[in-house]
Amino acid sequence: MTNIKFVPPQMGSVTNYTTRALHQGPLWLLLKDTGVLISVFRYLPLVLFPLSTKSDPREKYLRWKSLRDNLTGALLILLETALLILFLPALIFLPGLLFVLVAILCVFILRLIAWPTQGPRIVHSTMDAETYKSSQQHPHEQWIFINGICTGYSGLQENVDRIALLFGRNVLGIHNQSYGFLSDLMECLLQRCLSYDTLDVRIAYEYVKSYLTNPDVEKVVLIGHSQGGIIVSMVLDHLFPELPAEIMGKLEVYTFGSAASHFHNPPVSSSSLLHPSASRDTIPHIEHYANEYDMVPRWGVLYAISSLLTNRYAGDVFVRMGATGHLFVPHYMDPIFPLPDAKTSNKPTSNGNSNGHAVEEARSFLDALVDVDEDTPIKRANTEDRSLVQLKGKQANGAVANGTASSTVNGGGGTDMNGMVNGFGSEEEALAELERRAKGKKVKELSRLWLYLGGKSPKG
Repeated sequence: MTNIKFVPPQMGSVTNYTTRALHQGPLWLLLKDTGVLISVFRYLPLVLFPLSTKSDPREKYLRWKSLRDNLTGALLILLETALLILFLPALIFLPGLLFVLVAILCVFILRLIAWPTQGPRIVHSTMDAETYKSSQQHPHEQWIFINGICTGYSGLQENVDRIALLFGRNVLGIHNQSYGFLSDLMECLLQRCLSYDTLDVRIAYEYVKSYLTNPDVEKVVLIGHSQGGIIVSMVLDHLFPELPAEIMGKLEVYTFGSAASHFHNPPVSSSSLLHPSASRDTIPHIEHYANEYDMVPRWGVLYAISSLLTNRYAGDVFVRMGATGHLFVPHYMDPIFPLPDAKTSNKPTSNGNSNGHAVEEARSFLDALVDVDEDTPIKRANTEDRSLVQLKGKQANGAVANGTASSTVNGGGGTDMNGMVNGFGSEEEALAELERRAKGKKVKELSRLWLYLGGKSPKG
């Protein structure tokens, strides 16, 4: 049986809804993130393994377009590695103007090589008759997928087709274009450390916002893979201050192998940051799926929830322990939501959809009892308590300096400095919540995404 670690979402009041770029210098963030990235490079050989999966052979990179994209990616890796090695000698020995001209020429050549893999920025899922019929039963839903690094448009098309086939929905794909492995990693660094809105972010923002504000759309499901997780988190950062909570509440977010370093989800209502009233998260459902030895989430979601404790990373996290691989279909979809075998793929189920029995194929994952991570929620709660004490201390010092100290600042109303962990995610509260919500449960009792399999819909 698959071993799944479950990391519950953060609880209590939230002291940090801003990006890391607002709290630390960009150069320091860049150096720190680069250091963490280098430290996980030892997992790089595992991103393509295992090679054998349950996918249709046509999805195993044997088709011409997939083969072309893979060969192009390999060539770009070799060229970018060579240019990286030659960069410092060229900077030292070439005259300034000549260095700039050579650099521009190299960028032009790399983009020219990558051009055949680019394709359109927006793709739509292609569906067979049964999948199309299922999609027509959900006219008020819009599903959006954003791909990760090193993905050509043909790969994006395969990804959105797979999602459509599994969940019986029409899927719009936003192409996060690739110019090679190293170029993509550099772009990830710029997005994470400088909050740089690349064209992919701007396009995704416009589409997600337009669907959320469309009164005919009742639900928007946003899925990101790899770097797509960064793009999703950046889009949310822009949407939260712009759209009211009831509009943002139409959104559901799911990521696979996310490279994002933060994921915000502010409460709908709170009387104040330091004296919160009852509240709920703006986005009701956020889930992250990661393989333990996948290099990208070890730099992204898995690193963030364990080491960036002053950051917010909202949502449930499911970790397939001991699992390797980073590719969306063979390493995430296949083991989590595999396709039915060829003998039964055309047999309709009782609801008229041919994909309904994908739930049975996914039983090894969905029926696995989760191993609840107790340490991470406690560390998060304790870190949050310390942050709130510091905020109250600053507020108290300011009030005393102005001669306006109040009982709520200095301990009145049951919110004194020693007891303020009550209601703010204390260690006791964290353990009690773990016991109530997750212990002894299976993946399918905690996950929401699987409830959409076969064209079905979860209640509520």
